[in-house]
Amino acid sequence: MNFKQLEIFKTIMDTGSTMAAAAQLGLSQSAISRQLASLEEQIGRELFLRDKGRLIPRPEAHLLVGEVDDVAQSVARLRIKIGDVRTGAFGEALVRVAFPHSLSTTMLPPIVARFKSDHPRVTVEILSGPYDAIERMVRNRVADLGFVRLPPEEHSFDARPLFVSGTTCVMPAGHPLAAKQTIDVNDLARNDLILLGRQRVNRNELEHELRRMVPTYRCSLEVHSVETACACAAQGLGIAIVPSLIANFFRSDAIAMRPFLPDKVSDYGIITMPGAPLSWTAEAFINIIKTNATETAP
Repeated sequence: MNFKQLEIFKTIMDTGSTMAAAAQLGLSQSAISRQLASLEEQIGRELFLRDKGRLIPRPEAHLLVGEVDDVAQSVARLRIKIGDVRTGAFGEALVRVAFPHSLSTTMLPPIVARFKSDHPRVTVEILSGPYDAIERMVRNRVADLGFVRLPPEEHSFDARPLFVSGTTCVMPAGHPLAAKQTIDVNDLARNDLILLGRQRVNRNELEHELRRMVPTYRCSLEVHSVETACACAAQGLGIAIVPSLIANFFRSDAIAMRPFLPDKVSDYGIITMPGAPLSWTAEAFINIIKTNATETAP
């Protein structure tokens, strides 16, 4: 017994003949008759009395039709759900993404807009914080995926590299160092510096180099986002040393940006929990980030 046989049986009960059932289902009348005969053979009873080309339902047919109707409705709902899964539009689907604050207000919104145009019924929850907080969100399953500097502090994550970035010095427009094409460590002597949070690996590496080359360097401000660093530099509060990838989103007439040498290249990408398959919608979100990375690559 299969669903096609049940569907044909229900349609015959609704329409009253194999000819009408064939027209409704888009099958030949002979195909309808064969499927009905096969169903009756499996049940071991005739469901219809054949009388001069007419099909008259027996009591057994009336007994079954209600149950068959329930099955038909369940299968119809299942087909809708399968279609929703295929398109990523099922029920209360949710994708939780964690990004640094500076990217959650710049790079991320166009990505979300692109994703939502293809998956309008999927809810996207945007979480933000420093990289260590993003790692905790993914580890604790508060977020499905997180954007971090690679490699992550905790090496057990599955990581997908997406972007490569150098380092940029950001200073107020008109600053004397803006006359230079590049900035090196020695240029930072006797300048107030704006540095990203000391918990970051690249901050520790930078300070080690500064202590070695410029023992008198001054950390004037410690901030926790590239957006804040650029805004403070615009106010003349110091020179910020930040990843080029993120700094490029905050270019303005109030600041000047120069490459920092020796250039330290960093990788950025997506982390997820190992051994925990993502939903199709989460994978679709990552694919859009990948597409964005390819389109914006220099």
